[in-house]
Order: sequence, then structure tokens, then C-alpha cells
Amino acid sequence: MQQEKTNVLLDKFLAIGSWQAAIAVIVFIGIQIGLWFTFKKFKFKFIYRVLIGLVIGLVFGIIIQAVYKFPQNGLVNEKLPTTITKDGVQQTQTNPNFKLWVYQLDIWISLAKNIFINGILLLAAPVVFIAIFRVTSKKGNKNVGRISLKGVGLLLLNTAFAFVITFWLGYLIKVGSGSGLSLDHSIVKNIPKETQPLPKIVWEYLPNNFIQPWLGSMVIPLMVIAGLIGNSVKILSKKKPVEMDAIRKGMDVAWNIVISVLMTFMKIMPLAVMSMIASSVISKPIGALATIGKVLGLGYLGLTISLIFLTLLLFINKINVITWWKLSFKILIQGFATQSSNATLPMSIETLKDEVKIDDSAVSTIAPLSTTMGLMGCAGVQSGVITSLLWTGAANASFHSMGLLTFFILAFFITLIASLGISGIPATATVLTSGVLSGLGLSVWFAPVYAIVGSLDALFDMGRTGVNVTSGAVVTTIVAKTEGLIGEDSTILSKQQLERQKIIKEKKSKKEMQETQKIEAK
Repeated sequence: MQQEKTNVLLDKFLAIGSWQAAIAVIVFIGIQIGLWFTFKKFKFKFIYRVLIGLVIGLVFGIIIQAVYKFPQNGLVNEKLPTTITKDGVQQTQTNPNFKLWVYQLDIWISLAKNIFINGILLLAAPVVFIAIFRVTSKKGNKNVGRISLKGVGLLLLNTAFAFVITFWLGYLIKVGSGSGLSLDHSIVKNIPKETQPLPKIVWEYLPNNFIQPWLGSMVIPLMVIAGLIGNSVKILSKKKPVEMDAIRKGMDVAWNIVISVLMTFMKIMPLAVMSMIASSVISKPIGALATIGKVLGLGYLGLTISLIFLTLLLFINKINVITWWKLSFKILIQGFATQSSNATLPMSIETLKDEVKIDDSAVSTIAPLSTTMGLMGCAGVQSGVITSLLWTGAANASFHSMGLLTFFILAFFITLIASLGISGIPATATVLTSGVLSGLGLSVWFAPVYAIVGSLDALFDMGRTGVNVTSGAVVTTIVAKTEGLIGEDSTILSKQQLERQKIIKEKKSKKEMQETQKIEAK
């Protein structure tokens, strides 16, 4: 009886049930403490601190995996994924490679990771709300709609490019060959929720509850609330200027407080990144890469080409690519490490405003939008992978009768529509996979396709999220340049380009002023 209590205390409460777990936890925590004091003593640039944490976490995770020779089923999952027989019976097996001490180590490793992610997500809603309110409540600010349209258009362009490239790469390398895709092991009732119809997506962007958007990850409804309130403050400024100015000043103070709290959490980001990468490597079945490496390789090839495309967009728009990447690289790193666009959002806004020197009206409008629609990685690359996998893996399937070109065109447009309808949904890539296949009329293929794609989802998600947030930052920069909203002290433009920014801004300001005068005259 006493032994059972001891096991509960050590295994469940302390999560240190063996000497292996104790030593591993002490070593990892000791490295983090040493790293903290090293950064205190030596003032490395922030991006270097993050990269150091990333490398140490990667090495630590690989060492733990190497001890057991990179088992195919991983070390921390006690049960193997449920399989379905031809008779529709679900079977669950125990993972022979499961190690309790590694599982407990992963719990301790995740401490800094979860503190950081929870802290950032804590600030996501107030950051979005205050940012949109400040933009829409400004007197004479009428360019929000134009900025939003440009932003959404570019985000969808990025998604389209990522899909086209990934699909045809997958087709050329026959990514599905040898996968043996068939309907023998699929059960239609296990298909998750499908993408919603476009009209329903639009009307659900207007929430019927003021509180609900604050409690979840529904960014666009929160933006709508902030925009409505901000616009009302701007309208009431004519009748009650003193009171409305007081509200605006109050929101400015609230913004400073929120950013100060954000900076507090950012101090532990290098340690959090170390935890994130170590946990990802330890908890994932890296040994399985031998069987799914072709699909994962296609995914990361698509992501890499997407990053090159984004860099090319910056270059075409005469933005100093090297300087831009120096300032914004940490956005990519945080997206990669956190695997969460929402968790990266506060840092993206702060970086684009304070370091890249982009005006608040562009950053606060496009950055939140980029976390919810037109996701270049989770929509474009993901859809390209699953559709090319299905086409090349199910060689004798009936849908081949429609022809490759028809299949591609349908998948292309369905992907763009689906990329607008997956905002604020957990397991975004899973829902998109179901949505695209359902849109093609091939929902019965979800189970066999996702059996392959889902097994590498955690490894793939790091790169997908990194590309998502980078796409948002690039689009924000390009749209800001077209609107003359890049500050005169920015280093991403030449002196000549900065002068051009002043001219563009003055022209647009005069035009808006003339329109305002016409309205008032009426």
C-alpha cells in the first residue's frame, strides 16, 4: 500500500519516478539556469540568444532519441495510433518503445514552453482588440478597408503560389507511389467536421456574443468588435471630442501596459525555444521518418520554396531583403518553435512596428488577419501535399477519370475558399485536409490520406507555422509600402524610397481630406 502511494507521489505528482528521470531533469533544468545567467552576463543580440536555445534543445532531444536508436514509434506515447480493420473494428496496441522516464522528462521540459506559450496567448486577445481599436478610432483614418483588401489579396496570392508549387512537385516526384492508398481501412463516420459554406463563414465573423471571442482563438470576430467600437468613437468625436479623446488616451496607456507585459515573457523566450525544440524532438517518432520521409520532404521543400518566393516579393518591391530578414527573422523562429500563429502575433506586431518601422494602421490590420486566413503553410502547402499524395497514391481510383488538369483546378479553388474558413479552429491542417477532400467529393479518402499525413503532422506543423507568420509579415511590409506607411527612420528602404513614401502618404492624405470635406459639405 505504501509502495502504491510512493508511486503515485513520484510518478504522477512529481513526475520523477526513476533515477534516469531525476538525472535527466536535473541536467536539463541545470542547462537552462546556466543559460539564463550566461545571457545575463553576456549581452548577445536577441536573435542569437534564441538560436542558441534552439540548437541546445535540438542536441539534447537528439541525444535522448539516440539512446534508444531512434525508435519508429517514439518514446513518450504509451499507446500506438488506433488502427481500423477491414471489418471496421478499432484496435489499440501498446507501444513497445514507451519509456516512462522519457515521458516524465518531457513533462518537465515542457514547463518553460507552456509558461511562455500560455503567457503569449494570454495577451493575444487584448493585443488584437486594442490594436484594431486604436487604428479605427483615429480621426481621419479611412484607409483601413483599402489596407485590408490589399492584405487579404496578397495572402491569398501567397496561398495560391504555395499550393501550385507543392502540388506539381508532388506530382513530379510521385509522392504517393508505394503508399498503397485504398478505401479498405477507411470509415466515413470518422471524418472530422468539414469546412463551412462561404456565406456562413462571413456571417459568423460578426459575433452574437461580446464575450465569446475573448475566450477562444476567434481573431476575426474580435477584430470586428474592436472595429465597430473604434469607429463609433471616431463618429462620436464630433459631438463629444473631450470624452472620446480620453477614451483614446486610455487605450494608448492600455497598449503600453500590454506591451510591457509581453516584453516580460519575451525575456524567457530563448529558454522556451530550447524547451519547445527539445520536447518536439523527444516526443515525436523520428524513427518513422524512414517511411514517411518522402511526404515530409515534399512538405518542407514546398515551405522552403515559399520562403524564397516571399523573399522575391520583397526584392521586387525594392525592399532591402537582407535588412528585412535581420529584423524579422525572429518572427519565423518563434512561429517555428511555438507552432502557433496566435502565440506569435504579439511579437510580430511589436517587431513590425518598433523595428521594421511600419505604421500602426497597416500592422494592426494585416497582422491579425494573417493568422486566420490565407495561411501559406497550413492551407497552401498542406493542400498541395494531400492532393498530390492522393492523386499519385491511389492510381486506380475512380476519380482519375476526371483528368489531372480538372482535378488540379478544382483543388486549387477549393483550397483558396477553405483557407478563408479555417480561422480560429484547432487542428487547422486536419480540418483543411477534410475540407479540401470533401470539396472534391472525396471525403471517403480522408482516413487513408490522413493516416499518412497525420503521422508527420507535429513535425510538419513547425515549418508550416513559420511560413504562415512570415507570409503575414511580408504582406504587411509590402502593403505598408504601397500606402506610404513605412517610417522615415526605417532601414529597409533607401533614402530615395523613403522620400517616395512621404509623397505617397501626402497624396493619400490630401485625397482623404478632400473626400471628408465633400461629405461634410453635403
